[in-house]
Amino acid sequence: MAYDYQRGGRGYGQQAGGYNNRANVTNDQPEPVKPKKLPVNYVDEAERVIGELKAKSGRLEITTSKIRAIHALVADIYNAENPRSEAELLEESQLKLMRLRVRIIYDGREKAVREFVEKAQLLEYIKGIGKSRAEMIQFAHYMEALVAYHCYYSDR
Repeated sequence: MAYDYQRGGRGYGQQAGGYNNRANVTNDQPEPVKPKKLPVNYVDEAERVIGELKAKSGRLEITTSKIRAIHALVADIYNAENPRSEAELLEESQLKLMRLRVRIIYDGREKAVREFVEKAQLLEYIKGIGKSRAEMIQFAHYMEALVAYHCYYSDR
């Protein structure tokens, strides 16, 4: 059906309730991630996170390999920064942190990964690192604690 200019008719795909009806489309933007400092008792925090994830459904939905994949990227940055003594991260490490955030968001397409990332506040803590080498090393230890508690509480 062609558009009838004289009668003010509908054009292609614009039938009432048709597939091109955008009346119900919202343009809500997600809230930006706010930086957050990792707590000093990050081991207790890791235990709480994994404990809550297990208590929710009686088992851990996220696989060990998914957590280890994130941990491997963090460990790569840690291995470059740990032997150093400067207070600020290398520029290469800062770039790797940005890529880590993107990777976590991409992997968060899966519900189990997204739930883990949100409960563990990974994106907030990564943003909270900024350029601080000490904060990065502490975050790496937090990831290690998350992996350890996941293995401890896992039924697999």
